[in-house]
Amino acid sequence: MIQTSKPLTSLRSFMGKRRNVGKSSHVRLAPDPVNPKSDIQIQKLVPLVIVMISAWFCGCIGQTIQPSPQTSPAGDPPQLTWSDWGLILSRSVVQDQVDYKKILADQAPIERLFAMLARVGPTCTPDLVPDRNSRLAYYINAYNAAVVRSVILVSRDGRVPRDAPLDLEYRYRFVIDRRSRTPAELRQMAMNLAGDDWRVALALCDGRRGSPPLHPRPMIGDLLDGQLDFVTRMALYAPHVIQVNHGAEKRLLVWRGLYRMKDRMIADYERRMGTTHATLLNVLGEWANRKRREELNTAVGYKVAEMPYDNLINQAELPSRESAGLLGF
Repeated sequence: MIQTSKPLTSLRSFMGKRRNVGKSSHVRLAPDPVNPKSDIQIQKLVPLVIVMISAWFCGCIGQTIQPSPQTSPAGDPPQLTWSDWGLILSRSVVQDQVDYKKILADQAPIERLFAMLARVGPTCTPDLVPDRNSRLAYYINAYNAAVVRSVILVSRDGRVPRDAPLDLEYRYRFVIDRRSRTPAELRQMAMNLAGDDWRVALALCDGRRGSPPLHPRPMIGDLLDGQLDFVTRMALYAPHVIQVNHGAEKRLLVWRGLYRMKDRMIADYERRMGTTHATLLNVLGEWANRKRREELNTAVGYKVAEMPYDNLINQAELPSRESAGLLGF
């Protein structure tokens, strides 16, 4: 069902006022003579701002996807099991991408997974999720699964859209741990619990090619530290996460999430190594094998810049020579 209440009335009122303003005046921002690129940046931000304003006025409203009653028998005791999520991943993850068509062809595992997530979690079954690592694994899995299901829900007639909707993390709400949650809320819960552990950001795949790749195994609390190490090494081999640009500008291009975390990563490296004046290349080199380290060393002295974001859905295609991730790792 779609949740509608007073916030939606507020949004109608707001949009009505907005239309009236549009009829009475035509407002255009004057070009910035100092930085003309800022006009382009503002134009790119407009759709995102509209999504954020809509979400704020509607209380992050979204269509709530209820678990299928056929897959959630009320009489059975709740159990935490990631077998269905493991089945989905083993079937659909192809190198750095996801074959959503295979999930569309058989949606029974994802239905069972969300029936389990609705009844089990840190709040409603704390005995099954007893410690920090098991809770963190739960939220990582729940986020990644919610994004995968959101892509399935925006698909039509078995066709996966080429571009990801701007509101993909807000469009749908899922019953997780007996509460209605958007993927965006699950991401924030995972990051809050992660604290200073920046590796967790690389374990969260937002369904786009510009995101870290989806790990092909469920996260497990008892194995989480080693899994996060593996996920980090795997992600840093993906060309949409780290890329050396030897062109005229000579830049080390990094995924936007990594770019925003780079100061924390460097500070963590300096603390552990007892050193100062470290660079992002020092951090990346620690996670690279010899071949990758040699490639990164060619970027010594290069400016670190945020990589242009690829908003295409990470739908699996035929492998290309540029594909990295698991094969490169």
